[in-house]
Amino acid sequence: MTEAFEQFFDNLQWMSWNLFLAIIPCVLSFILFAKRSPKRLSKNPIWWFGLVIFILFLPNAPYIITDIIHFVNDSRSPEISANGVIFVMIPQYLVFLLLGFQCYVLSMLKLIQYLSWIKIVKNITLLEISMNFLCAIGVYWGRVNRLNSWHVFTQPRRVIHDAINNLENPNFFFGTILFFIVFTSLYYIFKWINLAIVLYWQNRSNHISI
Repeated sequence: MTEAFEQFFDNLQWMSWNLFLAIIPCVLSFILFAKRSPKRLSKNPIWWFGLVIFILFLPNAPYIITDIIHFVNDSRSPEISANGVIFVMIPQYLVFLLLGFQCYVLSMLKLIQYLSWIKIVKNITLLEISMNFLCAIGVYWGRVNRLNSWHVFTQPRRVIHDAINNLENPNFFFGTILFFIVFTSLYYIFKWINLAIVLYWQNRSNHISI
């Protein structure tokens, strides 16, 4: 178990960083997409800059799902016992993956709620599918091309170069489709759970009020 706890604390370093990147769009969604009058898109340039940052950092949240590859490596380590994997590694990765993807779902729900409120989007499902697909591309860039959100500003030529080269790589299309299917499936599962929880507490509050 000692080796498992050592690996646990080693994982905290990169997990904390990746979770921090996932939290950024979530926090921005609560700031940018708060209901305010009038019911239209803001004309404030700072708001639009925040929206750009939100879009660029959004793939960091579902990206966390791909970190499952590190769990595979940890679980195969001969130094970590079976009990270490079951009682230390699995709980750590489970909490990490759930928190990361929950940040993605919350970000998406706030975006959809806001766009629906200002009556810009009518087909919510199409928006969700489109955003999941775009994030799948972003995650591929991050996982395979090792691009970060800020490289759009710091290394734009590299971003363009990799984007063009990916179009000639069959793995790009396979990886993007795979990520898209996984993210979309998990998104709707998480979305339904979130909405069910909200509905439960709303009904509970109404009963208490009565």
